[in-house]
Amino acid sequence: MRTDILAKLQQEAESEYQKFSAKLLPPNIKLLGVRIPKLRQLAKQMLKEKLAEEYLRIPVCELEYQEELMLYSLLVAQNKETNKIERIKNFVPHINSWAVCDIFCSCLKDAKKQQQIYWDAFNVYTQSSKEYEIRFFYVLALSYFINDEYLEKILSLIQKQKYVGFYDKMAVAWLLSMMYVKYPKETEKFLLNTPLDEFVFKKSISKICDSYQVTKEAKIRLRTLASKKALKNN
Repeated sequence: MRTDILAKLQQEAESEYQKFSAKLLPPNIKLLGVRIPKLRQLAKQMLKEKLAEEYLRIPVCELEYQEELMLYSLLVAQNKETNKIERIKNFVPHINSWAVCDIFCSCLKDAKKQQQIYWDAFNVYTQSSKEYEIRFFYVLALSYFINDEYLEKILSLIQKQKYVGFYDKMAVAWLLSMMYVKYPKETEKFLLNTPLDEFVFKKSISKICDSYQVTKEAKIRLRTLASKKALKNN
């Protein structure tokens, strides 16, 4: 099975796209250069032809290329099965890049209708010592949990968060910027009154100010308040 699917992926590979993608990912990632729409198309075809389950029986550690891992994640996310949460839990420790993490999260559409199940199953990753496990939860949160019920719960987790690397910090900054769009008062209060990792704080403000959904006046006020907070902390 793996040999056949790998051969299909190699047929779809583009050398220029491989070079472009390699610049955006950690240097240890092996890439073929297959575009995401092609991977989605293949996943859809495998699900339709009942080939997904056979592919998902391949040990994840045997998947050599990023595209193989991405395809695996798409099949896990889109498969309709009773043990899906366990499948997700088994896959998350193998996430090795922001790209696999973010595309995987974007495909877990049933999290929108099963919020309590997903929250209970995955908020434990905020206590992980692996940056992509932490990132997984916060990207999941920004995709499906920015609402009245989970707003304070998310902020509480961020307040206690211990970071491991760059990509978990970026996920939290991204999440806070998205939360600001929907809950500006609550998010601004949190940003300016909560002790936060300096990088997360600055990047959150930066991302908020980059948003077209935030007014010019709000951006000016935020930058001013952020400067005052920085001076106070120093």
